[in-house]
Amino acid sequence: MPFANFLGGKMRKTDLTKFKKLFIAQREHILFNTRVIDENFYVRPDEDKDEVDQATKDIEQSVRLQLKNREVMTLKKINEALRRIDEGTYDECESCGATIELKRLQARPTTTLCLGCKEEQERAEGTTVLGRRGERVH
Repeated sequence: MPFANFLGGKMRKTDLTKFKKLFIAQREHILFNTRVIDENFYVRPDEDKDEVDQATKDIEQSVRLQLKNREVMTLKKINEALRRIDEGTYDECESCGATIELKRLQARPTTTLCLGCKEEQERAEGTTVLGRRGERVH
């Protein structure tokens, strides 16, 4: 486990440094990908397109926008996690204030909720761990 130094409920400075480096690397990767998407998937207007060409361009445009939206959402989460690291609140649940377990942060580094609060949120939203409404796992 890359972040195994965890004692007394609070994360060590070395663990926070590792998370911070991870987030900075992810942010740089996302910013690079966004530039590549913008440069390589530019839809050029073309008056002589037939319906099939237009449909293909529309699909490509839709995929590009979906990728970009996903990247923007991830970037927001990364920036928020970096802010929380700088403020010293990275491993604190934003709902109840309890310490978020290191294993949870390793699995979901941008999480802002402890496992108990996340489960409560999912119950309130009517979803299960699998993300389906109203289905029970036996």
